[in-house]
Amino acid sequence: MKNRYCPNCESNKSVVEKKISIPVGNVSFSTKTLVCKECKHYELTPKIIKEMDEWGRGLTKNIVEPQPIFNEATHQFAEEMAKQYGLKRVPFFRLLTVYYLNHVVNRKDFHEIKKFCDEHSAKELFEGSRSKVSVPIRYLLFRKLQTFSEVWEVTHAKAIEEAVLFGLTVLSAEKNNFDTLKQIAENLQQYIADVAQAA
Repeated sequence: MKNRYCPNCESNKSVVEKKISIPVGNVSFSTKTLVCKECKHYELTPKIIKEMDEWGRGLTKNIVEPQPIFNEATHQFAEEMAKQYGLKRVPFFRLLTVYYLNHVVNRKDFHEIKKFCDEHSAKELFEGSRSKVSVPIRYLLFRKLQTFSEVWEVTHAKAIEEAVLFGLTVLSAEKNNFDTLKQIAENLQQYIADVAQAA
């Protein structure tokens, strides 16, 4: 067998094709790829990522259950908001997270929006005793959370906390002089209504 160079350990030892298991939440994706015999390095090629995405979309179960922590005021406010759309609190948390990851963090003005929200968040959403809640996540949201968590160096639970507090802050703003945030609030309300209607 021809020896191949490993870019990870910079070894000229054999890189061989073998079956590997890639952890994805609390499940594993199996595939065959080139692996370095010395350091066990393998590359997540576009082909493997495509295969993994196809496999992940076919999963019918949750693959991870992050446990964000919120205070009682946040739990109650989220419960009330969710009821307005005919939803329960945990699915509402997931919706806020999906919207945040898909429509907010990739905006050019994300840092400005985040700073404004941090400064204008209702204090009651942060004060008082806090408790965990399990938020079951399926594959597609897991992938988004994973990317966000790696970029911002936070846990999945912290990413959900950030997304939920952002969404609740936006939805609770009665008078908003920040036009961009007002627009986000309107889009978020429409998004939640559309998803709730389809559910």
